[in-house]
Amino acid sequence: MKVYHSLHEYQPHAGGACVALGFFDGVHRGHRAVIGACAKDSGTLPCLVLTFAESPLKALGKPSPPLLSRNPLKARLLEEAGADEVIFADFNAIKALSPAEFVRSVLHDRLNAKSVYCGFNYRFGKDGAGDTDALRQLCEPYGISVRVSEPVCCGGEQASSSLIRERIMSGEIARANELLGYRYAVRGEITGGNQVGSVIGFPTVNLPMDTGLVTPCRGVYASRIRIDGISYRGATNIGVHPTVGAKEEPLCETFLLDFEGGDLYGKQAVCELIAFVRPERRFGSVEELTAQIQRDCETIRGISD
Repeated sequence: MKVYHSLHEYQPHAGGACVALGFFDGVHRGHRAVIGACAKDSGTLPCLVLTFAESPLKALGKPSPPLLSRNPLKARLLEEAGADEVIFADFNAIKALSPAEFVRSVLHDRLNAKSVYCGFNYRFGKDGAGDTDALRQLCEPYGISVRVSEPVCCGGEQASSSLIRERIMSGEIARANELLGYRYAVRGEITGGNQVGSVIGFPTVNLPMDTGLVTPCRGVYASRIRIDGISYRGATNIGVHPTVGAKEEPLCETFLLDFEGGDLYGKQAVCELIAFVRPERRFGSVEELTAQIQRDCETIRGISD
């Protein structure tokens, strides 16, 4: 998939493109309905996603919620959803455009869009003045068709980035994963810790938390962690060590249930959270903590993944 980092970097195709519009944070089930429809209808034309390099709220200097995905992951998820190309546009470059100017200068002149796809709650133009009805009306003179996707529900709930954030932060990770359509994960380079895990018999793989992404509820999770293409079952703690060596910022620490190997420091890892086991708490002694970790591991071995 081709990735562009500005509108001006994109060279429109002579035959045009089918364009999916949205910020698509997390690329959840609802987002994939939009992109999937675009990809299905595109035929010989490219399925192009127009999104933004950063949250529009952040670009406007307003409080913005933590993200579900950084752009490299978002690009991969968009490709899996069916995108052929993606533009990570600068929101500041187009925020002053009226709805009519956006359709004319961006969709028609810049992208040569033949059809556009968006969600039911899509807004565009200065101050979000345009809605899906306006999009249809403004696109019609240019011969651009508009398809609006209806809400996607899962288990009686509408898939949305805001709801998924709430579920992750409250520890309802299994529910969040259902709404996402994949497992939420902590990603990064394995770092050294304070060796407390090794001392008590449970050496861990430590991943720093990205403070710009939504932080899961502190506690213990059943997990799957991938390192060098190999997947291991894990008992993951997201927290600050309230019993020993308390930290200011939470860390993702995973004990690999069936690992027999050497030094993993410096390797890239993806820790997928599967199910919430228990909240983080302070224990009266290291012995109590060790006994609880043993019970957690047994619980996690009984959880299907």
